[in-house]
Amino acid sequence: MSSRAAAVRNAGVALPQWVWPVLALALALLYAVTFDSGFVSARVADSGMYLHELFHDGRHLLGVPCH
Repeated sequence: MSSRAAAVRNAGVALPQWVWPVLALALALLYAVTFDSGFVSARVADSGMYLHELFHDGRHLLGVPCH
């Protein structure tokens, strides 16, 4: 194997440490907006139905069928 092929194979992308928590938060938010039917939005904040309606509108904005 040539040294160039070995260098390409060993070259990885170094991601900053803050990427993983941000990715986890983004996936959690995506789950809450697209699949949550009120369980998360009703228990996370004492917002009454405001947070649920925000998520409901987010579903329509993203084109996710909800009703």
